[in-house]
Amino acid sequence: MTSKVYFVGAQFTPPVGGDFHRAREGSLPFKFGKALKESPLSDIVDKGNIVAVKVHVGPMEEGGFRFIRPLFVRILVDYLKQLGAVPFITDTWGLRHVYMGIQNGFGFDVIGAPLLPANGIKENFFYEVEVEKPYHLKRIQVAGNIHDADVLINFSHVKGHISPGAGGAIKNLAMGCTSYRTRGEIHQLEKLDSIGKAFQEGCVDAVRAILKNKRGKALHINYVLDVQTMCDCAPWSDIPIVPDMGILISQDIVAVEYASLKMIDEAPNIPGSVADKLGVKPGDNKWLKIHGKDPYLQVEAAEKAGLGTRSYELIEVTP
Repeated sequence: MTSKVYFVGAQFTPPVGGDFHRAREGSLPFKFGKALKESPLSDIVDKGNIVAVKVHVGPMEEGGFRFIRPLFVRILVDYLKQLGAVPFITDTWGLRHVYMGIQNGFGFDVIGAPLLPANGIKENFFYEVEVEKPYHLKRIQVAGNIHDADVLINFSHVKGHISPGAGGAIKNLAMGCTSYRTRGEIHQLEKLDSIGKAFQEGCVDAVRAILKNKRGKALHINYVLDVQTMCDCAPWSDIPIVPDMGILISQDIVAVEYASLKMIDEAPNIPGSVADKLGVKPGDNKWLKIHGKDPYLQVEAAEKAGLGTRSYELIEVTP
């Protein structure tokens, strides 16, 4: 079967007939709002549903700045409210990360929804969920506020990462919706090989547990802008390796992840970026060349685990 992946390009779309009174409709924020309405989100959310929006709210220390712009989270929250939902924003690392998130622009005054720690204020609120026939981890501690939410919106920033090569939708859940213990167990898997395979399989084990009670009640959004080489956790940022691509949306975590990685690999390098300095060419597996880890391993493992398919139809949303 083929999954639908909705795509809005970052490039400005000129208004038809040169009507510049409508020019703003060709800008990414407005196209993103339209894409949300064309996506299956209205079928996923019922009136009164509590919706967890998992987003990385930036590093714990000042210095990093290339994470999802709060404007786009606000657009999502506004639409969820229109659907009659009760949304909240969430990330890991307890109450301390909430304070940094507010400093980074994710406060109620900007977003229009509360920012809550996924695991509680001291990261001790979770549910233990069993995974049948796992790759490595049979029991996953799923963040309590993620588990208890009626709907999960997985809003991830696609970027490089030293452990899986690249982190997007799969890593955003695996390392952002689990307990400190589970995250540590996943990182321990890095000792099993040098190519990131076991780590990525452990992430898939976690995603299976997280989505276990969210069948038909989850949506995955990949933000493919500011595609830098390191995770949003880092207290520094570098220039992106490719031009801004846009935003992809799907109910299928495998399809949206695969489409995002392919889009990055096919894009030209930004002059002066790490990819440019390494001589990476369009069509190369960029993250494998940059970090020595193949990010497609997590996609293949997720497909094999029944989380989705790499066969997708890209539907471009225009003004």
